[in-house]
Parts: sequence; C-alpha cells; structure tokens
Amino acid sequence: MSLDSVASLTGAYWPQPWTCEDGGPRRWGVPFGQAGLGVQPGERLEVAAARDTFGTTALVRRDPGQLYALRHDVPLDGPQASHVDHWVERLDPETLEPIVCTQHLPGGPFWPGGIAAHANGDLHVVFGSWAHRLTPDLDLVAARELPVPRPHNSFVVLAGGELVTKDCHAPFGIIPSTVSVLDPETLEPACEPLRLPEPSIARLASDGESVTVVGTTTVYRLWLDRASRCLEIDAAWQPRYGPAPGRSFGWDPVLTGEHVLWMDQGRNHVDRTMRGSGDEPDPVRLWWAREDGAGEPRSVEISGLPFGTESNPPAWDPERGIVVAYDAGNAVLRAWRFDGDDLVDLWRRDGFAHAGHVIVHPDTRELIVQDFHDRAFMRRPFVRRTLRAPLARLSQSERARRASLRTGHDELVVVDLDTGEDKARVAVPSPCQAFLFPAPGFARDVYYQSLTTIARVVVQ
Repeated sequence: MSLDSVASLTGAYWPQPWTCEDGGPRRWGVPFGQAGLGVQPGERLEVAAARDTFGTTALVRRDPGQLYALRHDVPLDGPQASHVDHWVERLDPETLEPIVCTQHLPGGPFWPGGIAAHANGDLHVVFGSWAHRLTPDLDLVAARELPVPRPHNSFVVLAGGELVTKDCHAPFGIIPSTVSVLDPETLEPACEPLRLPEPSIARLASDGESVTVVGTTTVYRLWLDRASRCLEIDAAWQPRYGPAPGRSFGWDPVLTGEHVLWMDQGRNHVDRTMRGSGDEPDPVRLWWAREDGAGEPRSVEISGLPFGTESNPPAWDPERGIVVAYDAGNAVLRAWRFDGDDLVDLWRRDGFAHAGHVIVHPDTRELIVQDFHDRAFMRRPFVRRTLRAPLARLSQSERARRASLRTGHDELVVVDLDTGEDKARVAVPSPCQAFLFPAPGFARDVYYQSLTTIARVVVQ
C-alpha cells in the first residue's frame, strides 16, 4: 500500500501535513507530503527561537506558516483534582510569539486534550469536558459541553467528518470510559454516547472509518452506523493483553494497515521526567495484534528492565516496516523491523531518555526524538518524594524554571532510523522532559514542545 493511498484513508482533516497530533489518526508520526530534514555530515542543529510557555499540550499546523499551540492553566492539585481553562494561540512560525489568541475557554478537570484542523477549514479543540470550534483566526464558532464530567484526551476525525472523543479516568484507570461522536459543524451529538466495558487511558486511533481504543485489559474497535445513529463495538475483534500482576494499562495505539501496535506499563508517578517513575515491577512491553483478527496478540520486552513505563504510542516507518518503541522509565530506545508477523531486532540505545511523541521522516530515514539529561541524585526515591510538592509550586515561577536548567535540560535529537546512530542533536532550554506533541517545521526545521517550553530548531 502506497503512502498516498494510506493518507487518503485517514479522515476528514485539512489537506496539509501535520494538521493533528502524530501527523494523522493512525499515529505513525509521519508528516505526509513533506520532506525530512536531510541532515548532512558537517551540518548541525541550532535553537533559532525558544519561548517559556508553561502549560502547553500540542503544536499543530494548518496552511504553510500557520502554527497553533494548545495551552492551558496548570492544575494546582494534580490531574483531575482541579478545574482549568484552556486557550489556543496562533504563533509566528519563526519567533514563536503569539500573533492572536482566543479568550480563556472552559475546560474542566485536567488532562492533556487535543487540537486539529478539520477539512471544513476550521480548528476543533477538545479539552477537559468541552469541545470548541474555532476559525483559523481563532474566532469562536461553536462550543459544546460533553456528557461526561471528566477530561477527554483529544479526538479523531472520521472520513465522514464526525469527531470521536472519549473521557479518561487518568491516571487511575478505574471508571469505564464513554465515547462521544460530534457533528463537526454544530458539535451536536451525532449519536448516543457509548459506555465502554472498561476504562481507557490511551488516546484513540482511526483509519477514517473505524476507531481503535486500548482499554485497560482489551483493545476494542468501534464502528459508527450513521443510518441508525449508533456507535457499535466490533464483537469479533477484541485482542486481550492482560494486564497480568506486575503490569499496568496500555497507551495510544498505532494502526499500520496490518497490525495494531501499543505499549503497556502506563501507570507511573511522573514529575519533570519519566526516568525512574514506573509504578509496576515488570518490564514495559511492545504489543501487536493483527487488524484482521488472525492469531493472538503478541508482545516483546522493550528493555527487559524492571519498573518500565511509558505514556505514548510507538512510532511507525511505513517504508521499511520499522517500529520504534521505548522504555521511558529506564531510558531505552529500541527499533525492530516487521517480517510478516514477527519482529527482527534492529538497534537499541541505552541511556537514551526519550518519553514523548516521535516524528518519522521515511524519505530521509530520520527519527526525531528527545533525550533528557538531569542529575541522578534528583531521581532517588526519597529525594523525589521529598521535593515533589515544593518543586511543583516552584515550577509555576518562570525564574525558578530558568534556574532549574542547572539541574536538568532536554535535547532534541535526529537519529538515523535504520541504524539508531545520532545524526545531530542540540540542547533545548526546557527544564522538563518532553512528553507530548512536537511538530515538523515548514522548512528544514522542527518545533520542539514540552510542558514548559516551545522551541524552533533549525539545520545549519
């Protein structure tokens, strides 16, 4: 299947690269229709602009030069403990300064939401228990409070244009999730909400027609029957992955066309970094199940180290069938190649502290990741427990965030997709590890994003 034919199956998004998180709802991390950085020997990376933006979830694009940031207030008492507002900024693509921004919009209990440019030309945002529709100039068109008063972790867009979203009882995973389908014009319900059999912490994935949900024990596929205005669970396809004692729930799925990929061990006690934050004693595993339902789901340990954890999807290279996964708790980045339904080991990087979403450039064989550096002393369990509350308060001060760069910073790294070797890297002035959604730039550049920082990194 060609990249063009695959791209045509990914829903009613604005027809430009990277108009939603992960470059599309299949979550490959590939910016379709855009060339890679093409870093050559003797070239280097440079931070051309950086901005302190405490409370940022995602960067997405629309037309060339149109870059948007989804931002939010910072909860004072942890996830789901307090209500926060959110807003959207359109950024200057070179300086990253805001050109225009919305008013503060209602959100609700906190968990990172999502933003995308729809085929109708407008932007949609789902954050907390609200959905909003905005023009490209960020005027408010429509708003809708969602039926469940819990945070909704983003959404996918079907080929018919409908928005599909769900709540998540994160990070606890106790209350079953409810899936809602919204009309993209009015944000009115397009069908009755569907309560899943179990909780789902993971974000959704879609091939444009069906929606894939990773629950806490089982993976589900949903179909929208537009004639009957009903959302249905596919009873014939429900891969079960556990978890067994010592393992916890899975995160965001990736749809390759043949397999669904996901990673487990999602429960952790993350603060500024995911290193050493795993809550369950087993190693984190990469899972895969055939999309046609043949066979049983299979898995492989990513690092083999105890207390592994992660909170995002693996990455997928459709050109050579390479999957890249990571153990963020133990700082291991690893790649395999699919041979039928089997994995062939390619490379492994130990001591590589990546935790966020990935950008894949199949044309230039480049993988854009992050590598956090800090002092091991700060990750000792007693020190971490003792400092968690005071550091959470101090982190709300821009001066304190700048000062904390002495104890830790992130790096953006371009890695050779086939060998795992560095092509280039640069230190980014972020005192927090990147967990969420970066974006490719409009030329030979890339936009780094963490909870505290947005940066534009260019090839020189």
